[in-house]
Amino acid sequence: IYASQTGNTEAAAEYIQDGILARYPFIQVKLMDIREDQMDMQFLEESEAVIFGSPVYFTSMGWELKRWFDNSFSIKLDGKLGAAFVTAQSALGGTDTAIMEILRHMLVKGMLIFSGTGDKTADKFQIGAVGMAKDMDGCAKQFEVFGGSVAEKAMELFGK
Repeated sequence: IYASQTGNTEAAAEYIQDGILARYPFIQVKLMDIREDQMDMQFLEESEAVIFGSPVYFTSMGWELKRWFDNSFSIKLDGKLGAAFVTAQSALGGTDTAIMEILRHMLVKGMLIFSGTGDKTADKFQIGAVGMAKDMDGCAKQFEVFGGSVAEKAMELFGK
């Protein structure tokens, strides 16, 4: 689930999807853009993992994602694996605080939080994945690794 204003967060979500499907082609993945009203609530309810993404605005998540969290009280997210990613204009623009804001909302919803770090990850994510707007193509590998790592953890926790 993501909100994207300029297309950068959408590109990051697509890279994450690519990373998931490269490692686990049998996993069902659906990209849902809040701004485009692409929410599939049944799919979300049946999902075992949800990755949230947002551009960074004033060191926090974008208002669209914040509004979604505030209004999603009827959506059952507890027990699901959750991870977060952001895109930003600058690495010094509050990427860590924006991810932490998303993670706090996931914790309130009862989600299990995962940073994306795994034994096989090339990058060690502290709290989630970050992409810089000026080099989204250069961030592709990082997002792919992040997606694959979240999928691996979901398989470990929920795999049948």
